[in-house]
Amino acid sequence: MSDIFEEVDESLRQDRIESLWKRYRPFVYVGAALLIGLVAANEFALKPYIHKIKTERALALETAETQLKDGDYADAEAGFRALADGKSELAPLAANFLAQTLYEGNGDAAGAEKALQAVGNPTGTPFERLALLKAAYAKADTASLADLETMLTGVKDDSSAIGSLARELIAAKAYAEGDIARARKDFNRLKFDADAPEGVTRRAEIALAAIPVPPEETGAADGAPSPDGTNETTEETGQ
Repeated sequence: MSDIFEEVDESLRQDRIESLWKRYRPFVYVGAALLIGLVAANEFALKPYIHKIKTERALALETAETQLKDGDYADAEAGFRALADGKSELAPLAANFLAQTLYEGNGDAAGAEKALQAVGNPTGTPFERLALLKAAYAKADTASLADLETMLTGVKDDSSAIGSLARELIAAKAYAEGDIARARKDFNRLKFDADAPEGVTRRAEIALAAIPVPPEETGAADGAPSPDGTNETTEETGQ
């Protein structure tokens, strides 16, 4: 008897499933079609489109770079500006080239600085951090040492080449403002910075040879302690 009831229950379940299937089958088909359509669109439409856009932008960048090398500044500026104003991954690189074009072609230092600051980011990509460093170089003559240090916060402490260049700029600005002790201290650290590019360490050596030792450091050079308890020899040799 129990087998009969089980067969009846099973039959009812099957009827119910069939009824539900007939009712919702169109929606299931639509959902499956949408899913397949989205996958197909991504695979056969979106991906090729994105690749096409990237290829077109890369070609546009290459064209503008060639125009810059050839001295065709007007067309180069238009090409770089169109890319720099976009949201693509090439925008920071294009902005660096745009700044170069504005400065070389028209002597437009203000425009170059504006283009660099628009994409400069201390925590961004290398090209975004490089743009920030270049903007700091553009402002170096008019900005104070404190302004440059604030502007380069997040970059000047990097162990990268960009960080070394930022510290070199700050050391040079310290010297320009007459802070000889600060300049020698910063250049001395760059001289022995293992992460600094060879060019930076070489320029640091030249700067140290050219910048006179302040009178207060003369005693330190003879072995007497400097006011902060250190001297350049100690820092250089680590002894």
